[in-house]
Amino acid sequence: MTNQHPEPVKFRFDETKSFSENCEAFLSSIESIDAGMAAVLRDNWDLLSAIVQEGERDAKVRGEFNTKVAMALDSLVRPAEPKGGA
Repeated sequence: MTNQHPEPVKFRFDETKSFSENCEAFLSSIESIDAGMAAVLRDNWDLLSAIVQEGERDAKVRGEFNTKVAMALDSLVRPAEPKGGA
């Protein structure tokens, strides 16, 4: 992710807010940096939050999340134009 802001965006979880409210605030802060990356995370948030449940990691869910994010990122990349014409 490329940060095009001269100053890094700072984010801290607010202890007075719920986990869901903090997650929404986090995603909103990412949107100001890179809307495309924020959309990928938002679209896959349920899988991301399911990776660790009650202190235990679920490798299968992590693999599914990684696959979906990789596919989403691949879809954002335009194929390179052939050099010297097609």
